[in-house]
Amino acid sequence: MANKVYVHEEAAVTWKSSGGTELFTPGALASGAGRQGAYHDFGTAARARRFAWRLPLTPGVTRVVGEIVEVYLITSDGTAPDNDDGTGDIAVSAKDKLRNAMLIGALQIDENAAVLMVASGSVELDHRYAAPAIWNATANALAAGAIFTMTPVPDEVQ
Repeated sequence: MANKVYVHEEAAVTWKSSGGTELFTPGALASGAGRQGAYHDFGTAARARRFAWRLPLTPGVTRVVGEIVEVYLITSDGTAPDNDDGTGDIAVSAKDKLRNAMLIGALQIDENAAVLMVASGSVELDHRYAAPAIWNATANALAAGAIFTMTPVPDEVQ
């Protein structure tokens, strides 16, 4: 009989404007603009390769139901990142800079209210370095305060 495989979440890596593991300051991100967080070094030791990610954010003053904020993961081997905007918390210089990044999901505006909305998903990470990036594809600026988390979820055989 096969063993059960349990999910055992580990400590999350957080990207936020202050007090996080890494810096990520999307602020009041304008329409048609993007922001990338600082790269995190996941190390060379054994680690989970599957991560659960979450992006809670609040849309700005004007909202349109159905519009989206695209969520990307930019990776690197420490020498050559997926884009050349830099490895720190920085503005994405153009949407084209995200063409080689991994689109991992989107947050869809689901109501016409300035309330917290959350997108989440899972991603496999085979690279040592990674950073989140978001692209505001809505017609309006976002409110300040987006936080991105990646929680390692290794399988555990019992």
